[in-house]
Amino acid sequence: MIRFASILLIGLLSGTGVSHGFMDWFRSDQEVSYTVPTPAELDAADQLYSTALDAKAKDRPKTALRSLRSILLDYSNTPFAADALFLSAEIEMEQGDLGKAFKNFQKIVNRYPGYERFDAVIANQFAIATAYMNMDSSGFLGVFGSHHPNTAMEYFEVIIKNSPYSDYAPLALMNIALIAQQQSDEEMAIDALDRLITLYPQSLLTPDAYFAMAQVFASLIQGPEYDQGSTLEAINYYQDFLILFPRSQYVDEAEEGLRRVSEIYAQSKLITAEFYYVNRHEEEAATVFYNETITVAPETEAAEIARQRLERIESGKSPPRFKVKLKKNDIPGAVNDFFVERWRAIEMEEAQDDSILR
Repeated sequence: MIRFASILLIGLLSGTGVSHGFMDWFRSDQEVSYTVPTPAELDAADQLYSTALDAKAKDRPKTALRSLRSILLDYSNTPFAADALFLSAEIEMEQGDLGKAFKNFQKIVNRYPGYERFDAVIANQFAIATAYMNMDSSGFLGVFGSHHPNTAMEYFEVIIKNSPYSDYAPLALMNIALIAQQQSDEEMAIDALDRLITLYPQSLLTPDAYFAMAQVFASLIQGPEYDQGSTLEAINYYQDFLILFPRSQYVDEAEEGLRRVSEIYAQSKLITAEFYYVNRHEEEAATVFYNETITVAPETEAAEIARQRLERIESGKSPPRFKVKLKKNDIPGAVNDFFVERWRAIEMEEAQDDSILR
């Protein structure tokens, strides 16, 4: 089965609203000191942190941030520095400054990888990325707005690199696929889903990734007259899904999807058969493709037409003057309707359910 190679996202992400390149998220930080703190430095940092906590409790965020900034500038070598970054980011999240908050959480990852609240750092980064995913062009929460999806995808990629073995990594990949599909970037969606399937085969999201992959490839089908590469990929993923996850709630829809794409593939065989039979009068070649039409999808209209043609050939009748007209099958439209109606932002608790697609 053909698999798309992973796409390097650096170039794609350079055009986002975030000012620096993707790999800049992980560069070493020269603003931090790792020297052993003196007792005086520890006391000073402790006092500043206590002041910040008190100011935050009294709803004085600017005062709290000033004290925390002093810790980061003058006492980055103390244990209070990581907590100062965390508290700064929390305050910035409360103020709606999500971009700055995400950067401060990332500084914790880069500077203090052994931070005891690392899981909370990743959880907050995921919450910020999800907020961007649901933010419209005016900055308010909506459904897949037009202004912030690239930023959301970049943040999700950072989360995957920060914590590739956490439960958030497959969720982030699925979210990237959701955004990409909404942006009509099927190549990006396929890349994210392929990584999810390959890297996280035991994830609760893996069944949905197989089904979604089939749906994305189905959305790329142009019709029986065109190249059938996407059709074959869709068939393969629908079949994989039905074999691997026979108890999924989406079995009926997968079976219907498989029927529809198989019919397209059968129609492509029928078109070739008709060309040889009607246009070229080459009955032997036509017979091969009529039989393939029946084999691909025996219960379809195309298969029934193929049987009638084979009977005509066996009876010795001359080829007809005109080729058959096939009915239209708007698979891409049906698939896009599915995504519009069902795909939405994923919260962490939803991953505990059987599926993230509603």
